[in-house]
Amino acid sequence: MSARTKTRVRLADLPDESRSTATLVASLAARISMLTMISGASAIGSLMSGFAALGREVTRTAEGARLRRALETGRAGQNVAALWRALRIDSWATGAAPSPVLDHLRNDLALLLAGDLDETLALLPIPGSTSRAVPDDENAANGVDCMIGMWFYSREMMRGIEALAEGTLEPAGAVVRPDGHRAEPAGPLLR
Repeated sequence: MSARTKTRVRLADLPDESRSTATLVASLAARISMLTMISGASAIGSLMSGFAALGREVTRTAEGARLRRALETGRAGQNVAALWRALRIDSWATGAAPSPVLDHLRNDLALLLAGDLDETLALLPIPGSTSRAVPDDENAANGVDCMIGMWFYSREMMRGIEALAEGTLEPAGAVVRPDGHRAEPAGPLLR
C-alpha cells in the first residue's frame, strides 16, 4: 500500500453497542492490570488463541481462504504445522481462552481518537504502576515509539506472510471448488 493510499479503519459501533471513552479506558486498564495476576505464558497463549480464532474467521472470506490455501500448500504451511505439533504450541494455544484481539485493537484505536480523553482520565481511578525499573530518558518507553514499532513489525509480518504464500497464491478472483481445485469457467460465452 502506498503512503498516499487512504486506509479505512472500522471503528464505528454496531447498532446494538455503545462505547464511551470511559468504557474504552476501563477495558484497557483492566487488560493491563490483569497482567500482574497471570503468567506470561497465559497472556501470550490467550493472544495466540485469539489470533488463531481470528484466522479461522477470516478464512471464511474469499481473501482469507485464498491465503489459507496458499499457505497450506506451500512449505511454510507444512513447517508451521510441524513446529506447532512438535513444540505443542497447538495444545497450549487451544487450551488458552482466546483474546478478542481485533475488538481490542479497534477499541484501543478508537480510544486514541477520543476527544474527551483528558477529562475522562481525570475522573477515573487508574490502576497503579506495574513497572519496577526506571530507565533513563533515552531508553524510556513511550506510546508513540510503541505505535511506530508495532506499525513496522506488522508491515514486516504482512510482507513475510505474503512472501511465504507467494509461490502458491492463486490470483485474486479465482474460483475454487470445495475440493480445492480451480473451477474453470464453462459455457458458450466463455469459450
